[in-house]
Amino acid sequence: MAAVREKLLTASDLAALCEVDLKTIHNWVDRGRIPHFRTPGRHLRFRAADVAEFLRAWGYTVPRELARASARTILAVGTNETLTLVHRALSEGAAPPGAPPASSGQPVRLVGHPYDALIYAGSDPGDVYVIDIKLYAAEIEPGSMFEALHRASPQAILIALADEPVALPTFVARVGRGDTAGLKKLIAPEPAAAGPTGKAPSSTAPVPPSPGSASVSKLPEAPTEEIPPRAAGGGSR
Repeated sequence: MAAVREKLLTASDLAALCEVDLKTIHNWVDRGRIPHFRTPGRHLRFRAADVAEFLRAWGYTVPRELARASARTILAVGTNETLTLVHRALSEGAAPPGAPPASSGQPVRLVGHPYDALIYAGSDPGDVYVIDIKLYAAEIEPGSMFEALHRASPQAILIALADEPVALPTFVARVGRGDTAGLKKLIAPEPAAAGPTGKAPSSTAPVPPSPGSASVSKLPEAPTEEIPPRAAGGGSR
């Protein structure tokens, strides 16, 4: 599964993991069941972290290779202070001011300039880019910088560290430099809600919840091909 090594999976990879056909994968995508994006050639791609979260939420076994690949890589673009802010967010701000941040176990790479981040985006892309834009505002227009990063790494989460409002593309999230909780929500989101055992709530036809749904029980019954088979109690296509 070469796509896993690149932290991206194809529709065929996901179908094999869930033991369903490609039509089912496209049905899930059309209904917003799983996060995805498309390449310039309109081919579906899934981030390994999103696939691992989907599998865990619906009771599938996450392959060891996928679990390793699903660890998010974060690029902190700025100074050592920027790196410290990211580590503090990952460790939930447990370390007191002035103390070294607790280890989060999540890969974080410090990059000294947005141009270097663009090079990494083309050769070894990160999953999250946290950019301290005040450091570079005098030489680079923030909107253009993020547009270039988005083109180079369309699946990545882009975050601007800025205390003052600034014009940014809609796909960029702005977080105050002191907002540890807000930064954590973006770079280390909580796993998707699932049943008490970690599997889908038992019902005659459970389906992955649609965005904005209050609960699975209020969703209309879906066609059988949309149900993750193991999560629904089945074992084959």
